[in-house]
Amino acid sequence: MKKITEFFGKLFKNSIFLKVASVLIAIGVWLYIVNVVDPLRSEEYQNVPISFVYEGTVPYNNSLMPLVTNRNFFVDVRVSGSRTSLLNFSKDKINASLNFNAVAAEGIYDIPISVSLGDDGLTYEILGSETITLKFVKKSSTTLRVDFQRMGNYKSGYSVVEQTVSPELITVEGPKSIIDTIGYAEVLVDVSGSAKNIVEVADISLLTSDRAYVDRTYLSLSDSQATVSVALQYKKSVKVTTTLSNPYGGDESAYATVSYSPSPYLQLQGDEDILSLIEYYNIGTINLSDITDTTKTFEFNIPNQEGIEVVSDSKTVTATVDLGNATTKNYRLTALNLNQCSFLNVPDGMTPRITDSFKNISVRAQEYTLGELTADSFKLSVDLSSIPNENGEYPLIIEIPAGVSAGFLNRYYVSVDLDN
Repeated sequence: MKKITEFFGKLFKNSIFLKVASVLIAIGVWLYIVNVVDPLRSEEYQNVPISFVYEGTVPYNNSLMPLVTNRNFFVDVRVSGSRTSLLNFSKDKINASLNFNAVAAEGIYDIPISVSLGDDGLTYEILGSETITLKFVKKSSTTLRVDFQRMGNYKSGYSVVEQTVSPELITVEGPKSIIDTIGYAEVLVDVSGSAKNIVEVADISLLTSDRAYVDRTYLSLSDSQATVSVALQYKKSVKVTTTLSNPYGGDESAYATVSYSPSPYLQLQGDEDILSLIEYYNIGTINLSDITDTTKTFEFNIPNQEGIEVVSDSKTVTATVDLGNATTKNYRLTALNLNQCSFLNVPDGMTPRITDSFKNISVRAQEYTLGELTADSFKLSVDLSSIPNENGEYPLIIEIPAGVSAGFLNRYYVSVDLDN
């Protein structure tokens, strides 16, 4: 016993032991205070974001919606608990949300704020209002076609050949009282003086049926902008014309009139520089020798020309030729008339002569014109390089006096001898 007493006496007189013992006692006291007698503490957390989860809630399922312009709400929270618990706690562990369960019809509600800390050892207190006041209304939606409206006019002569708006349709969702007033969805693009293709992105506007702009504060659109694409082409309306021809000779254009159906005009599109030079569009040739009466109608498929496209609705044109009071008269060309014929392309060393003693020809013209013509009025010639008919006869070229409107209904041939 004496030895034990002496041991502890020496131990308590040892400075190192006393220092170690003091440290251990201090740690023990601190642990006791912290874990046993630790007093409650509190921390305040400002601007804690409130989770606004609305989809799937009671009002959402009842086709109700809150009138809010954004869903960013915040709350200030005081959290209380032991010092140890607070040391391990942070603001991002606070889960604040809104409880919509009491909302079942349209009206104004004080929506309670729910807070969860995720730690049973902590409590909270909401600083300020514990509710957020919201108005709920009936929700609706509509699908609209997006129309293109232009501001100004394209350059003179230019018009649209193709036009698209993308997206073609949009869905608008919001308060039913507003949705029911919407009549149109439009994009407005300034096209003043445009002569080139247009591709432009523009905001989509919503308008009522009487074309007043709709307040979009509480509306959501599937797309807020649309891309407008417009292909432009220069267009011009020009008169239709045909070429009047008689392969047998003569010119009957002075008394031949032509009418066109369905219209005497064609709508053309193409290069502006090319079209600006065109006043008439020739659809083809009319052979007047095919007209045995005073009128005849011909049908033409409208041809395109290089750099020009015909865009009229009809792709065919009928041309009706009216020869008025034209009639025919027979003339007898005597041997004397035939001997006055000139020859072209005569073989070297040869002397040609017409062996026919006469030739009857028919001429068509106005009656007063025919009365002024005689057999001596015509100039005759034969081209010996032309191809003879099956009888070996050469075509007789008959020229009507200049300025006289008349024509032939047949081709005439003569027999020619070539003497050495």
